[in-house]
Amino acid sequence: MNKIVTEPSAAASLDLDVLRSVVAIAEAGSISAAAQRIGRTPAAVSMQIKKLEETLGRSLFERMRQGMRLSAEGERLLPYANRMVDLNREALDAFRAPELTGTVNVGMIDSIGALRMARIFAAFARSHPNVTVNASIGCSCELAPRLDRGDLDLTVLTPGSSTEARDSDLLLHEEPLVWIASASGRAWKQDPVPLSVASDGCAWRAAATQAIRRSGMTPRIAYISDQDAGQLAAAEADLAVAPMPRSYVGPGLIELGAREGFPPLGTSRIVLRVSDVAGDAARALARSIAETFGKTLEDA
Repeated sequence: MNKIVTEPSAAASLDLDVLRSVVAIAEAGSISAAAQRIGRTPAAVSMQIKKLEETLGRSLFERMRQGMRLSAEGERLLPYANRMVDLNREALDAFRAPELTGTVNVGMIDSIGALRMARIFAAFARSHPNVTVNASIGCSCELAPRLDRGDLDLTVLTPGSSTEARDSDLLLHEEPLVWIASASGRAWKQDPVPLSVASDGCAWRAAATQAIRRSGMTPRIAYISDQDAGQLAAAEADLAVAPMPRSYVGPGLIELGAREGFPPLGTSRIVLRVSDVAGDAARALARSIAETFGKTLEDA
């Protein structure tokens, strides 16, 4: 029996907080991860989505074996949700400091997501048209020293063995780090275990090699790419196993665990670090980045 689809009533309206939850689930891949990101309980987020689905008369998400993904109707809603959340932030930014000028130097790891940062920069440019943003992408072990030297005003990075976390860091996002492999492949059965990782100094690479050795296996660096897409491509092609956040598990890929003999990897954290001498323009951009993840600079 087909599900009955209803139309939103004439009095219906969309709540910004609920739309933030939709965006967070779409990006994080699960209600629990999204709830952590936006500072709500999973039960509260589930209730938000249920009420929104009742308002729209559509199912917005499909429940998967691991997490959730947008349905066709959810994909239809997502661009509107992004635009409404961004527009709300732009309006607030315009009244906070509309006359800011200067240049902001920001560094980002690749895993922050090019599309998300493009949205943040576009919204920031509209609310602060006289500020120039100079963005660069690199690994955390490169970005942290650049911030300390004064080359960067703020940076988004992943703390790890080569980049120690600081009390002043603002946690933007956290999710399990897992072993990702081709669903139809056999690379994960090899010994030594072939790994698809970034350059030496990457937190995910260090966590993977240490975990493999502790479990009694031998790691072999089979593929190196400082781009997340490159690491995933190697896993999809069954060239290696990639240690990456759980939300990266997509079609044609599987998560390996204890049943396959792979040890836990801990969590992947993305933090925002702002220079102590950052100016008003840099702090305005830092605030926009934080709010995109449902945080405030005061949370640090």
